[in-house]
Amino acid sequence: MDKNLLKDYYFKRGYSNEEINIAVRVVKNLEIYLKKIGKSLQDANVFDIKKYVQDLIKERENDEESLLAIARYFYLINSKDIYIYFTSIFGSKGVMDNIKSRASQMGGEDITNKIFDQLPIPSLGTSGTELYYYTNKIMNRMEKSLNPELYRKILAGNNHNIPKENFLKEKDFYEKAENLDTYLKDKHQRKVAELQKYCDDSKIWFEQKITQEVVDYVNSNQEILSAVRKEDELYITKIPYDLLNFLNTDELRMKYYYTCHCPFIRESFLSKQEQINANWCYCSAGFVKFPFEVIFDTELEVELLESPLMGDELCRFRIHLPKKFNIL
Repeated sequence: MDKNLLKDYYFKRGYSNEEINIAVRVVKNLEIYLKKIGKSLQDANVFDIKKYVQDLIKERENDEESLLAIARYFYLINSKDIYIYFTSIFGSKGVMDNIKSRASQMGGEDITNKIFDQLPIPSLGTSGTELYYYTNKIMNRMEKSLNPELYRKILAGNNHNIPKENFLKEKDFYEKAENLDTYLKDKHQRKVAELQKYCDDSKIWFEQKITQEVVDYVNSNQEILSAVRKEDELYITKIPYDLLNFLNTDELRMKYYYTCHCPFIRESFLSKQEQINANWCYCSAGFVKFPFEVIFDTELEVELLESPLMGDELCRFRIHLPKKFNIL
């Protein structure tokens, strides 16, 4: 283990000596575990780390800072596949808590109990298979107890708890643009340029490996990382979770898997398990519409159009725009 590499990372970001020492100890414990199975931090694979995380859960040592320390170390040694695995873990953080909170706000305690009673929210790092079984139970209860309009609204919130401030710069871009169409075109061009930079520098963009093939694919469709307006509606296609592998497989089941961002269900595409109700994707719809809710400063209606859970290769959504804001 390169202790100095990790210490330097934490020190430059203003962490205390105690926090630095804890992070080093966490990674050192992982190194000891790997040595017992004949591996090192340098040659460990995703399967090794998944098993270790499950052991941490059993020991109740899967706290966020410990998992972050491990993720950061693998990022620093350029172990991209393992780092991407950790991004999927953190992608589930807080989502079910926020859905439960929205259920309480929109339906009250009775509705919340009908959905979540005796279903404690999974621990951070819970395996994808277990997350799928949990989510399937949640959706079955929603379908049985609530009308679709209500549970779609419950799901379609900012369930990743992204700060509004993250999109204020985009709001500024929009307000300075000639019109909405100009803004959407400019946003797409900026995002493509961002991807090109990551491609040229061989860096991970969120959870993605970026190649020229990936950049060119996004560049060919303005709906990806931006939107296309048709009258008073926006059409958005979500960038696949693993676009590089998506482009390089012809197997439909794997297309679904590489498209899906959702850590709660994507593992189900690798098995013969019955697929969850596609309405679950309204959670993703909430993620897609939130930046535009910040831009327009109003809640928006969103509709699921395509999803791997519906037998489609991509995830696609339609957002209904508020005409009263004269945004056309």
